[in-house]
Amino acid sequence: MARENPPWGEERIANKLLLKIAIRVSPHTVRKYMPKPAPGRPRGDQRWPTFLHNHARAIVAGDFFVAVTATFRLIDVVVLIEHGSRRLLHFNVTDHPERRVDATAATGSSWLT
Repeated sequence: MARENPPWGEERIANKLLLKIAIRVSPHTVRKYMPKPAPGRPRGDQRWPTFLHNHARAIVAGDFFVAVTATFRLIDVVVLIEHGSRRLLHFNVTDHPERRVDATAATGSSWLT
């Protein structure tokens, strides 16, 4: 099964065995019997840096954190950045996170535009 479907990992093969022929096998056991790649040959799956490069234009990274001001007040910050261009899409700062404000109603536009 692994030779016929090189991109499949042990998790997917274990699930297919369970669904198709009702054999429950641990993914660890599947990995133990999977063929080892020949030395010097590239892996069949996509590495993380390659994935990021291929999909950078569609990825939006977001972060939410609390910052302390010079007067020791806590403020909540949210930031959204487009990964491909590293363009700042949206940010917001508030010292009252419990008070919800609809940004679309207040500004008349979507927060991602």
